Amino acid sequence: MTVLPARGQRRIPASDGLLRSGGAAAAVILAVAALYAQPPLPLVAVLLLIAVVVAALHPPGVVVAVPAALAVIEVPVAISTLAFNPAEILLAAAVAGVGLRAGIALLGHGPATVRPALARAITLARTGFGPVALALLAVGVLSLFVVADPSHRRESLREFRWVIVEPVLLAFLARWYLTRPADRCFAAGLYTGAAAGAALYAVAAGLGGNGVAVEGVVRISGTYPHPNALALYLERVVPFAAALGIAFRARADRRWLVVAAVCAGGLLLTFSRGAYLGTAAGLLAVAWLAGRRRLAAGIALGGAALALVLLLVAGQRLLSLFEGGSGSLRLAIWQSSLAMIRDEPIFGVGLDQFLYQYAPRYVRPEAWPERFTSHPHNLILDLWLRLGIMGLGVAATYAVALGRRVHRIVDRHSRLGLAALGAIVAGAIHGLVDNGYFLPGLALAFWFVTALIDLEVDGTGAAGSGVDGS
Repeated sequence: MTVLPARGQRRIPASDGLLRSGGAAAAVILAVAALYAQPPLPLVAVLLLIAVVVAALHPPGVVVAVPAALAVIEVPVAISTLAFNPAEILLAAAVAGVGLRAGIALLGHGPATVRPALARAITLARTGFGPVALALLAVGVLSLFVVADPSHRRESLREFRWVIVEPVLLAFLARWYLTRPADRCFAAGLYTGAAAGAALYAVAAGLGGNGVAVEGVVRISGTYPHPNALALYLERVVPFAAALGIAFRARADRRWLVVAAVCAGGLLLTFSRGAYLGTAAGLLAVAWLAGRRRLAAGIALGGAALALVLLLVAGQRLLSLFEGGSGSLRLAIWQSSLAMIRDEPIFGVGLDQFLYQYAPRYVRPEAWPERFTSHPHNLILDLWLRLGIMGLGVAATYAVALGRRVHRIVDRHSRLGLAALGAIVAGAIHGLVDNGYFLPGLALAFWFVTALIDLEVDGTGAAGSGVDGS
């Protein structure tokens, strides 16, 4: 099987392209992993140079590695006195490599390479979710100038980089370079495989005594700082992998289902009630849209049975939601958030500013134990407070655009498209009671699956020529 090239590109067998992507991904992952050993600065420079050169030689191999890095995104890499998450190191290497690649092409072929690359960049910006991404960038920039407390603008700048610039950059690079179906499937495999590895590690660490004992259960967290953070990660992967296993197929693909089951096992031991609901919603959406009505009914019944089992073995954890536990705290936090919105209805308080407004001015007496929370535990309130009323407008535009693509996903029997949709549904449902977007890993995952929908459904990532050839 071969992939038909665009005009001006040579034909590359799909197997050869996948081999190149696999080799490139392995090289950059090993290079970044070696940075965790904190080698001397000269060796750090060599490792980073290797990553840049690999990106220049084969950009898709670096792009597919970014979703895999989400498994350890909360484990920073220390370089001298600075610290970076591994995903942003990979993105920086990708950008530097693409820049080097473009410079070499410009020197070799002259300005003729610029016009097709520029035309393609404009096409990506104008099609699919490109306008939504640009709108998010614009609103994010504006928010930096209207921060409620300018003394904390540095925190806003950091979050702007983490949850807006880098995720949108990932989406752009994915749409540009993951034009071959084999590369997209490889990226999906790395994304889900790394999540399964993170789940297994978290379970093993939990069995070794590394867990959070609360309300009669021990909650695992693994490479994440809190069980809820691990749950927010895994809940998106479970319906994603399950969709690849069951969607639009006469027979289930057991490989994907095993990955989904491993991630589900880890998710179960986080004892995150919101993640349970989000995952169930994502799985139901996948099964229903794939035309597997009986499976959807089975998921609903299985979820009900699982809920009964959990009530028996972890009833204190589940029922505390209604007995003055986190449910009551969330209501108090929502009330405080609404008060904050009444004071700053147009622009909100700014990116990563909730804590600095909440603790001194808005915390309610019954929510005092949660006075150091950094977000309102509701995606809608979070969008409004961080990005203002225009942030809600961007989110609404995204939702409309996504809704219009659902029938295309189904009509084209796009398994990757349906997988991406399942991940988005899971995150959105859980986001109604927790953080739905504004963490580096969540934002990167969101725009990665969004790019997959664009590539699978709109075909806006068709390969070009000149500088962008891969």
